Amino acid sequence: MFEMVRFPYNARPVARLDANNIVHNHLYHDCPIGKVCDNVMYDLSDNPIGRVEEDGTIHSHHINNSPIGKVDSDGYISKGNDLVGRIDCNNQLAGGAYLLLIHDNR
Repeated sequence: MFEMVRFPYNARPVARLDANNIVHNHLYHDCPIGKVCDNVMYDLSDNPIGRVEEDGTIHSHHINNSPIGKVDSDGYISKGNDLVGRIDCNNQLAGGAYLLLIHDNR
């Protein structure tokens, strides 16, 4: 089974987190793009690139560990005042966080 990350205003998938915690990007069709483990995001070379805290705050390791976004209790992923995605359940927090990180690095 896999978990989808979707646009906030419709059901269009933008990424998915598969059963092995591998993240696949549906926006740019470059799959896979990384993985998540214990709410830490890794790139394809197994370098840690970010993390999501217990409260849903997403940090980038590339930008001095500063917060770059948030996943709220309703599953909406925001960056600043912009909604960038939504998730269906709590075990997708890291997948949503990874989506924010790839948006930062594009």
